[in-house]
Amino acid sequence: MMSLGERWATDNTFKPVFVDREEDVSLVTRKLYELHKNRKQLKGQSSSLNYRLTVPFAPHMFGSGKTTFCVNYLELIRRFSETSIASFASNSSKKEFLDKLKTSNLLYVDLRDLEQTDPEERSLKWALYYLLYRSACSQVGLSFMRPQDVYKQIPLYPEFLLPELRKILGISSEQFLLVAFDEVGALDESYGEFDLERTQDGEVFPYNDFFGIIRQLCKQDNIFFIVVGKSTGLRIKNSVAFGPRVLLHFISLSPLSSSNIVEFLEKSTLKGQVQHRICDILCSSSFSVDELAEALLECTGGVPGLVTRAVNMLLNFVQTRGQPFMLKDECLSRMNEDGFQRICAEPFIQHISTSDEDKKTEFGILLMMALFHIPFKVYDELNSESYLFDAVNEMGLYRYPIDQDTFQVLIPKVFVGNFEYLSSLSLLEKILLGSLKLEPVDCFFSSKCRVFEGIVAIRLILMLSSKVRNEFRELLCQLSAIFKEMKLPIREPLPLDYMRSVGVSESRSESNKKRKTYESNEWNKIIQEALCFDKVYIPIDINSRSPDIIFKLQSPVDSKVLIVGVACKGRWKSERIGWSDIVEEAKKFLVPIYDQVLSNAPVKSHCMLIVVSTKLAFNVLRELGDQSRCYSSGMSIESESFTIPSNCELVILCERDVEMLIDKEILNGLERAFSSTDRPLFGDFGPDLLRRVRHSFLSWQ
Repeated sequence: MMSLGERWATDNTFKPVFVDREEDVSLVTRKLYELHKNRKQLKGQSSSLNYRLTVPFAPHMFGSGKTTFCVNYLELIRRFSETSIASFASNSSKKEFLDKLKTSNLLYVDLRDLEQTDPEERSLKWALYYLLYRSACSQVGLSFMRPQDVYKQIPLYPEFLLPELRKILGISSEQFLLVAFDEVGALDESYGEFDLERTQDGEVFPYNDFFGIIRQLCKQDNIFFIVVGKSTGLRIKNSVAFGPRVLLHFISLSPLSSSNIVEFLEKSTLKGQVQHRICDILCSSSFSVDELAEALLECTGGVPGLVTRAVNMLLNFVQTRGQPFMLKDECLSRMNEDGFQRICAEPFIQHISTSDEDKKTEFGILLMMALFHIPFKVYDELNSESYLFDAVNEMGLYRYPIDQDTFQVLIPKVFVGNFEYLSSLSLLEKILLGSLKLEPVDCFFSSKCRVFEGIVAIRLILMLSSKVRNEFRELLCQLSAIFKEMKLPIREPLPLDYMRSVGVSESRSESNKKRKTYESNEWNKIIQEALCFDKVYIPIDINSRSPDIIFKLQSPVDSKVLIVGVACKGRWKSERIGWSDIVEEAKKFLVPIYDQVLSNAPVKSHCMLIVVSTKLAFNVLRELGDQSRCYSSGMSIESESFTIPSNCELVILCERDVEMLIDKEILNGLERAFSSTDRPLFGDFGPDLLRRVRHSFLSWQ
């Protein structure tokens, strides 16, 4: 039998091209120009001293394209100079700068090679100077002198080091030199190795010393820096802003879009065989490159390193079997194999320690933020010791930038399988991970924040699967004899399934193919084909014909079926929910279900709509008598002239029972968060509220 390593070989068989990054190139170019324009201020040769050194900085996880970006920055400048960044050269000064930048020289420096260096072993500055010298020699293929000899030849001043570097690289003093420092996170391991500046309370910050050295080098003409590497970027940014007074500007390095991946597949070729495009090897006539790009986006989240590794593995697979993929489903099924996902994620996955409660809580919050699409701002704090921006990195996850200061937590699907094997995960974390694994990628990129529906759905999962006494489940059994006959608890707490069939949205690909959707007369098809027993579904996008949550149950005795829809109504609006709103929900769910499914089905099939509202109108409250109520078949809501169809039930939860389903403090927190926007940010919720949500879930396990 073929081993996993043989089945999913990772040999580099193709030459990947570099795609996208116009916005990142534009930002870096603008920041380098700011230094060029204000260098006299930095030197103290100008009457204005407002300028603070700006350095482009990319603190991202492995695979996000940091190294590739900085190494290829000059090539990208040349590529985009006539297109996306042409508008930058709006005057003669900027045009002259851009022309010189296109002909500049790049020196790549890997900070993992930084070490104590003779004869000043405790000097970070000397270690960095020698590393710059050694990197320049290596880049042009020259042998380098011993540290002791270089120390005698190059005094520890920028005006001596930089001419030596230019001499080695063969460039003039007028030519731009761009230094790219990679793996800046290596400085985290330098504590104790070097004599670093200490604060008044005795603390040391190696990044302050490092950027202080860069600041001194930047006082020399025609020298520029880019710094990248996995690190706690926001903490470093804040520290160096007040220490060496350097402003770090984050390079976003967004994951690739579907159209970017199409370009990647069409322009990348086999090594040494430029006539063989990758897309032609992987795709058959019945499987388009657009579909392959969508499958890769679904699997990798568009993280460049993961896309490249996945393509390598797929190439090795099809070349070994001698046949391309025939359909998108075939390709996706291969990428969903445990072996594929484990090997694809192996170099990128970071061990997550969830041994203590604080780490478990942080991981749970990040999972909820990813699943419920809760954006966060760059300065949002997860706790008193950690910014959310940095915590995402520390947990080995990715950030998807919505704009310059707003992000979402991105967890590629190839990571989920690896996380699921963590022995210390709670049942809640397993449900959240399983839900992320089922969630279509378009849901992540286009859906709005669905916190309330998500909380209700997970509560229902835990309620339906709990093997201990459950007040809410008992309440539904008391209200509905049909519900009482259902087989509960369900077999296991399955994850949320974001239904493709009910959602309506555009694909992110350039193919402009709309996702399959169902009209009001197609509920029979939804029920028969989309809904499975023991699953809880949330439509990708709410449309006018579907409730917020749908699931289906079965009786163990006579195979009775109960189709349940949940309408989450009246969330945080000033107007209360009246009978007309409730009946509208019943008409668009119960009536077509009866007409198209129940009227042609055996009497064993039933349908229930549960209305979960945070603000019922006063006349509704009066009729309910502050109690939840079930309106069964044939009962009427006289004010609306509406009669419940046969084999159907309408359950309206009173506010007290909504608070039993969802903790009152959580409801109050959600009301505050949603009071001014339909898409609250992390800061609108606050970490304490999300911790309470997590704790409330755990209490129901």
